[in-house]
Order: sequence, then C-alpha cells, then structure tokens
Amino acid sequence: MGIDIGTSGVRAAVFDITGRQMSLEHVEYPMICTENDMAELDPDVVLGSLVSVVKKSVGIAGIRPEELEGIGLSTQLFSLMAADASGEKLTNIITWADIRSIAQAEETEGKFDCLQLYNLTGCRVQHPMYPLSNILWLKEKHPGIFTKASKFISIKEYILFRLFGEYVIDITDASTTACFNIHSFRWDETILKEVLGVSPDRFGQPVECTHILKGMKPEYAREMGILRETPVIVGSGDGMLANYACGVVDETSMSCTIGTSGALRIAVDTPLLDPYQRTWCYCFTRDTWVAGGAINNGGIVLKWLRDEYRKQYEFEAEAAGIESIYELFDKYAAEIRPGCDGLVFLPFLTGERSPNWNANARGTMHGLRLMHGKKHFIRGAMEGVMFRMFSVFEAIESMNKNPARIIANGGYVKSDIWLQIQADIFNREIAVAGVPEASVFGAACIAMVGIGALESFSTRLECMQPQKIIKPDEANNSVYKECYR
Repeated sequence: MGIDIGTSGVRAAVFDITGRQMSLEHVEYPMICTENDMAELDPDVVLGSLVSVVKKSVGIAGIRPEELEGIGLSTQLFSLMAADASGEKLTNIITWADIRSIAQAEETEGKFDCLQLYNLTGCRVQHPMYPLSNILWLKEKHPGIFTKASKFISIKEYILFRLFGEYVIDITDASTTACFNIHSFRWDETILKEVLGVSPDRFGQPVECTHILKGMKPEYAREMGILRETPVIVGSGDGMLANYACGVVDETSMSCTIGTSGALRIAVDTPLLDPYQRTWCYCFTRDTWVAGGAINNGGIVLKWLRDEYRKQYEFEAEAAGIESIYELFDKYAAEIRPGCDGLVFLPFLTGERSPNWNANARGTMHGLRLMHGKKHFIRGAMEGVMFRMFSVFEAIESMNKNPARIIANGGYVKSDIWLQIQADIFNREIAVAGVPEASVFGAACIAMVGIGALESFSTRLECMQPQKIIKPDEANNSVYKECYR
C-alpha cells in the first residue's frame, strides 16, 4: 500500500508486486485560513482521514489483513507543528502555503550569510515557506508555545508518533526544514544554535526512507483493518516519490508534477546547488539527492476558480452532460486561442517560490479587456501556471543540461489541454507518466524496496514507462514566446 498525505487530502492505494493498482481511496480536508497569510491543517483531521482511506482501500482491494505486505508513506513537505512532552499538539500544522513568518524570514536574511546556509542545507532559508522561519515566528509571536514545545515536528512525525509512539523523520523531510545538513545527514548545529537557539533533541530522529516501523498501537490497527505487525516504511516526500514512480532515478530525465503546487526535479549523485539560490536540493537517500524548483500556485489556482463559482459551474457542467467541473474547464480552455487573446494571468495567489522566491507576490490579471470572460480566465490560469513552471525549467537547465526528457505526473495529467499548453510553452515533448497517482505509487514502491520485494531503487517496473507523448506545436510556441517575454 502507498499512502500520500497531501496538502488538500490523503490518498491510499493497494498495488500488487507488478505495480497493478487494486484500489484507490481519497478524502479531502479543509485548509484553515482564518487570518491573513494563514494556511493550516488540523493534524487530527488528517490522521482520521488517513485511517479512513486505509480501511476503505484494503476493503476495495478485497485482500485479507495478512496479505498486506507493507505500507509506504508519502507526505507533503515543509509542514511544521509544535507538540508538548506527552505528544499532544500545541499548534495545528503550519503548511508551506502559510506566509505569516515573512518578517522573520526577512530578519534571517539581514542577520546571516544565507548563501552559506543554503550551501549547508540546500534550502533558501530566507523564505517563509521553510519551518526554520515558522519556528522563529512561534518564538517571537507565541513565546509560550515555543517554550512549552518539546518537539517541532512534521505531519508525518505526528502521525507516526500517534501510531507507534516514536518521533522519526525521513532525511528528505528533515532536509526540507532548512535546519538539516544535507552533507552530514544531521541536524545542523550552527543553525540550531545560532539562528534558532534550540537543541537537537527538540527535533525527531532522522532515518533512511526505507526505515521500517512495526507494532502499531492496537486501536489504530483494528480501526484500519490491518495487522499490528504490518511493516510501515517511513518513506519520503511526495515530490521525491513522484520522481521515483516516474522512473526518474538519475539526471537523464526530469519529472514535472502539478498538484496543489508544482515542481520540476532531477535526481543527482552529488548535491546540485545554485549560486543564485533559485533552486533547492534535498536528500533522498545517502547517495542520491533531488534538485529542482517548485512554484506555490499550481492546481490550487483552478481549485480557487472552481470554489468561487462552484454552483454556477456545476449547473453548466450538468447542462453540458459533463461529469466534473475540471472537465468543463478543459472544454472552456480549448475554446480560447493560445495566448488567451492578450490576457496574462500571474497566478500568485499564495506568493511564489522558485525561481524568484517572492512571498509578497500577488495574483494579477494583466491585459484585461471587455472581450475577456470566464473562459479566458480559465485558460489564462492554465497558461500562467505553466509560464511559472517554464521559469523553473530555465533555472534548472542553466545548471544541468543533461535531462533528455520531461515526464509529467500529478493531477494535471488528466487534462490534455493543459499538457498541450506545457508542450507548446516548453517547446519539448512531454512524456506522461504511466502511473497516474505517482506519489501514492512511489510510496508503495519504497515499501517494496524496504521489505526487499524490489532489489533497489534502480529496479524499474513495466508500469513506470510513459503512457503517451505530447508533441509541441511550433506556431503555438511562437505565440507563447511573446507572452512569456
């Protein structure tokens, strides 16, 4: 089984040893945004959702508890919460989209040599996305919580502590805190002492992604419908596992993921660091790093458009005989010409990460005229997200020109029009991953490696091969070059 604990929901799927998917369950949960720049999740809602999808996925797969050989975990990165000495939550989960720590991030930039810290951690530490800034924010704005906190942990650590009573964190998740040394694979003493003023014991124990936990608390195992001794493999971050599921295990190819946010990644055998700090570099294993860049605003932009006018779109979809609003969006986007008749949608609804790292950026509709309507806004959102992805691609390509192909995965691969927009903007062929739920499948594969069902990470299953190729249109690329400029 693979489980992906995302920003907007949790998925669980059962696979056989060949990679054939036997079940898939998904539950959405709400983001808590009750004040400006806030983006939190309730960790107990996330845990409850995980228990629910595991139980349902096992039931749909029609397997007995003893037939489940192992469970691998994939999680959203950059999450932070504070827990007291008994493991009770002192805060909700502060997600990557929460930018209340902008002032603390800017203060870090003014006080410290951030390029030096980047070279140690692979993180642009002066951005509020990273838990480093969130801990400083707690220290300044909520000193009582900061003092009482026994542990600063991720959502994965909270869930594993609830299930097993242990605080362990995979080295990928650790390296996305901006507090972890990606060369020594330890919490960086310089950052903890000089920047945060805390000791290493306030963080979890870093472990390999294949680390196995057994002996789940009986009440949770019973509720999930699994055995207590079923191996749970700690796993890695969602993006890294999507990389792996797409067969991106070296620098000859690049994965492209668009879910709530978006990212481009390559796998390298030594840390790949940018002197301009446009990109990041995180650990995957002790001999593999994943380098790339991520944008804040991917599918969350279309979700925003969907939620703002949901009833209207549901009516229009039903009238057109279309099952989902996103299929309706594809239909509308296809009716608008490339370039969106001069409308440029800058999709900075939650600030921005790579390559410009401007948390203060805000969304803009540029070139708006009377002729533009909702269909333009939808296509403009798709094009705007993909322009941002292209800016990340340019930064990575300037550092490493080896990737020969781009492999697409994530929710956006369900949209042929969005894939074509990408091919046309990038002026490259886009290979669509053979596995639609790449992070979930990557989590299952890491479980296979952990229990020895797969020999190594270099072992590729047949289902990892791309299912189709999207070719660019040169005429459309000419239009997009001007839009991008």
